[in-house]
Amino acid sequence: MKRFAAIPIRTSGQRGAVLPLAMLILVVLSGVLLGLSLLTGREPLIASNHVMLVQAQALAEAGLERALWALSTPDSPDGIPWSARAAAPYDGTQFIGVATEFGAMLGGFRLTVTGEGDRQRELTAVGLVPGDVGPLGRARQDISATLIRLRFPAPPAGLAVRGNLTIGDGVTVDARTDGSCGDRAGTWSSGVTTVGAGAQIQGRQGDAATPNEPADIHQHQAVGAFDDLAFSAAELQALKAVARVRGTYYQGAVTFDASRRIPDGVIFVDTFSGQPITDATPIPDLASVRIDDGAAGPGGSFRGWIIVNGSLSIAGEVTLQGLTHVADRLSQTGGARLVGAAMAGHVRSTAPSLVDARPAGHAALEWSCEAGRTGGGRIPQRWMVKPGSYREGAG
Repeated sequence: MKRFAAIPIRTSGQRGAVLPLAMLILVVLSGVLLGLSLLTGREPLIASNHVMLVQAQALAEAGLERALWALSTPDSPDGIPWSARAAAPYDGTQFIGVATEFGAMLGGFRLTVTGEGDRQRELTAVGLVPGDVGPLGRARQDISATLIRLRFPAPPAGLAVRGNLTIGDGVTVDARTDGSCGDRAGTWSSGVTTVGAGAQIQGRQGDAATPNEPADIHQHQAVGAFDDLAFSAAELQALKAVARVRGTYYQGAVTFDASRRIPDGVIFVDTFSGQPITDATPIPDLASVRIDDGAAGPGGSFRGWIIVNGSLSIAGEVTLQGLTHVADRLSQTGGARLVGAAMAGHVRSTAPSLVDARPAGHAALEWSCEAGRTGGGRIPQRWMVKPGSYREGAG
């Protein structure tokens, strides 16, 4: 058998193939490097735009704070009077510049406050950086919001009832000492006020030495006078929004006691359905609230406003400082004490509201304009942004 030696086979046409491959790789790498260099060159511009937008946001928020201050100080030369529409610089016609302490201009804002009155206004604040250049400026941030001020109804008496009222035996209702909001009667009702044996109702308009005079007990008053003072549907919606934000919004049947204490501030207890209350609201849909012993914590005192879209029963040894605003019937028994003001709307109930509490050494209800207005210091007296109305828009 013959053996054949392996003969090497020489290929042709492959000489110089590495050079084109290297050139192709260089082209690809050059494209990648060029793209990276372009991105790197844009980074400062992107960062600059971001900084300008953040500055515009801060300036728009500064404008919002300026409007809140102006509404909260209507008597100031730079304030916004509640009796008229806002004028310059709050009508959007004037650019308000903002500079550093060294005089370098940062930008500015424009404000537009619309509406009238001392309850609600609409605001648009536009932040502009580096200034009011052109129709929009180089960076723009818009903020829109509804501004509100919580209103104290200032009822005509320590206790005002849109219906009949019963004062139990030996109960004291005192409205003599506080005249800061004007003279107030002890009680006010659109129906009949029944006064038990030994009860003493005294207002600031009557003889201080003689209780239970007609000047102390206002009855058979016009229903419309109560409706004009009570919270409107729009105000109740605003109060509901405030309570939602603060975690003090409840619905239906609620009991506050030692196991579930009532927090200070704005307390809103809504109907079972959460629908606004009207004269046609079904009775089973009305809220039912009870305040028992231990509800106000170790100090035994609650400070704030309690708004109930239904009935309220206060039966515990508790002191409520502020405003109690009940859409239906109010009942106060045991050792409960109210300092401030109370209102009961009797939207459905025909049974009289009842005050039959005899706290040791105190009146069951003591009129105090300051406590009612400020909720014992827990209700803000300045304008605020209505929860849920804040909106932003960048340009």
